[in-house]
Amino acid sequence: MKSMTGFGRSEQSEDGVSVSVQISSVNRKNLDILCTLPKEFQYLERQVVDRARQQLGRGRVQFSVEIKDDRNEAAGLPSDAQIDAGIDRLKRITERHGGSSEISAQVVVDLAKLLESEASVLPPKIVEKLLMKCSESALGELVAMREREGVALHEDLNTRCIEMKNTLNAVGELAPEMVAKHRENLYSRLEQAGLEVDIDDERVLKEIAIYADRCDVSEEITRLDSHLSQFSELLQKDEPVGRSIEFLIQEIAREINTIGSKSCSIDVSKCALALKNELERIREQVANVE
Repeated sequence: MKSMTGFGRSEQSEDGVSVSVQISSVNRKNLDILCTLPKEFQYLERQVVDRARQQLGRGRVQFSVEIKDDRNEAAGLPSDAQIDAGIDRLKRITERHGGSSEISAQVVVDLAKLLESEASVLPPKIVEKLLMKCSESALGELVAMREREGVALHEDLNTRCIEMKNTLNAVGELAPEMVAKHRENLYSRLEQAGLEVDIDDERVLKEIAIYADRCDVSEEITRLDSHLSQFSELLQKDEPVGRSIEFLIQEIAREINTIGSKSCSIDVSKCALALKNELERIREQVANVE
């Protein structure tokens, strides 16, 4: 079991080029990956996203990528030799086409800017290699964090599931007493009304039989016990189970509500309320399960 919350970061450098990648993920019904790269490297976004999809099942995943060129910081403006070489080439081209070979200050400035611009172009192969390394490393950290939080989630959910099973067992022990309690209440009301009570009266027996059918929660207990067993099995799976658990929670809630509505026992009603409260805590935790 994994959480959907996590963070990972990695930074790599080579030949004066450095790339850093930060990845954060939060709750989301589906897998939603956001990755924005500089315009000249947008063609690499698909590779980054595909790598994330291979390791993540659900969540909103945000990539933050920074690509820095440390070469220009070290080199500064083009050297004299670079400018001289550029001027010599410019003269040869101009003379070859019959133009003037005079070099003005503006030409030198424009040439320096051109050389600086050419030097600032990042090497695509190095950027791609560093980006993939950073993405893989940051994803590893993210997944590791999601797994650690998943362990805590698993422990909490398992404890709450056991608590619900214990409460359900108590309901199973209390439920048969509801019919007997109703029979006693019925006889008591008839006696208080001054009516003679015949325990073998067909009408009384029919009333008790109808009520016994209406307040019978044995089917709900059986289904709820089955749902809780399925819940325990899902907790043991090494795969994304968040959606399955969310669906199962709806079925569990339905059975608990039915038990509560059929109850005429204060103790059973208390148990139903305890089950609802525990289920609500589980629902909050499951919202973060991958």
